[in-house]
Amino acid sequence: MKYESNQTGWLFIILISATVIVITFSYYLQLGDNPLSMNSLRLALFVFILILINFYKLKIRVDDTGINILYGIGLIHIKIQPDAMVSVQTVKTSWLSGFGIRITFNGMLYNIQGRDAVRINYFQDGKSKTLTIGSKEPDKLKVFLERKYKVG
Repeated sequence: MKYESNQTGWLFIILISATVIVITFSYYLQLGDNPLSMNSLRLALFVFILILINFYKLKIRVDDTGINILYGIGLIHIKIQPDAMVSVQTVKTSWLSGFGIRITFNGMLYNIQGRDAVRINYFQDGKSKTLTIGSKEPDKLKVFLERKYKVG
């Protein structure tokens, strides 16, 4: 029994790609009073492309190993193995919470687009924790988690 879902952050991809294009054109056209050097261009392109490949997608996978949250190509991989789940609920995150990996008043937030999410209250290593995962299908994820971890 396993659940898997992918979300692509199209707005993020467009914004980072546009930034890369603007930086590249500003170098080749030598814009401004102090134009970019080749080393500055290489560094900027490296940083923005690294950010892009690490955060363009969010993959949620729930299986026998636990809850796996993978960003981009998988270099950022969060694995949660709850001892016991207390509650699972669908929520709308605040626009103030933002996107990405965040520490919020409601615990950790992992999100890439939209405001729909699933909030999970669980015990791990004897501590009560809260986690919110952004999802394009929060109801389906909630039902799956309730069945898998026998919540409710």
